[in-house]
Amino acid sequence: MAGVPRVVLGRRGPRVPAVGLGLWQAGFKMWGPREEEAVRSVREAIRAALEHGLTLFDTAEIYGQGFSEKLLGEEVGNRDDAFIVSKVAGYRVTRRGVLKAAEGIRRRLKRDAVDLLLHHWPPPLHTPLCSVVRALEEAVDRGLARYIGLSNYPENLLGKAVECARRHEILVDQVQYSLAYRVVERGLRPLAEKLGVTIMAWSPLAKGALAGKTAADNKARKGDPVFNAASKDAELLETLRSIAEGLGATMAQVALAWLVAKGSVPVVGFRRRRHVEEAFKAARLRLPEWAIHELDKASEKYRSLWGAKYSAVQNLRWVPSPIQMLVIRLMGGI
Repeated sequence: MAGVPRVVLGRRGPRVPAVGLGLWQAGFKMWGPREEEAVRSVREAIRAALEHGLTLFDTAEIYGQGFSEKLLGEEVGNRDDAFIVSKVAGYRVTRRGVLKAAEGIRRRLKRDAVDLLLHHWPPPLHTPLCSVVRALEEAVDRGLARYIGLSNYPENLLGKAVECARRHEILVDQVQYSLAYRVVERGLRPLAEKLGVTIMAWSPLAKGALAGKTAADNKARKGDPVFNAASKDAELLETLRSIAEGLGATMAQVALAWLVAKGSVPVVGFRRRRHVEEAFKAARLRLPEWAIHELDKASEKYRSLWGAKYSAVQNLRWVPSPIQMLVIRLMGGI
């Protein structure tokens, strides 16, 4: 069986699988109860991923307040064939805060260093951006991380952050991107390409809507405008379904393969072995040009529906860091 295609992160970064696996769902806070059977299912799925060569995993310190990192660390640990991305919370804006968080991430993951350390969302207004970037760089210098990147940074802040970097390349900007959220293509993706920054796509299936999910059956889906729009979009879903049937694939596989064709690295959530199987097949699926064209056409409205610029989680910039931290800790993570 052929292996998983791999891509280079940034201009000179490491080669990783073309599709990654995200552990937000494994944190369970917004995705359902943390029952023993559900945890066991995630563990089995992680093992299946390793067997398939899907070794790119994405997590964060706030996913279940470190729960998903611990779970991943117990299953993967210091394996050198795994590439683990984790994120320090956006409320970490001081050198001490970022480094302390990086140490905690490394400890929970049971690794010598986290492979790629991201800042989860931009700092509050009037916070010196360069101080955050320099703290990420110091995490590499101290051996806490091997590479650095960002998450949810819009055009203007991505450019400034790259200018701030002195010693280490910013490899990625992990942002919301899917057939149902294409605002990234208007300004952010062209800038990232110019700067040599890889776009990682979170919520690549619009929380399951692009895989055919219609029920808003948990907190993560309830109130999510992208999920609500995509799950009711008959034209887009029928186009996905028709192309999938013609290619002998599933809707989810086609939606993920479309993102790969756009030069991004989709990070798809998983809680079961079948989700891993879907991601594996998606990574190996090459869409013909006619299919890409049809999907582009059916989803064209999502280039502008959500605004002219990337705006996911940008409202947090108006909330002071201490308040952000307090709320997320009281919630027990997300």
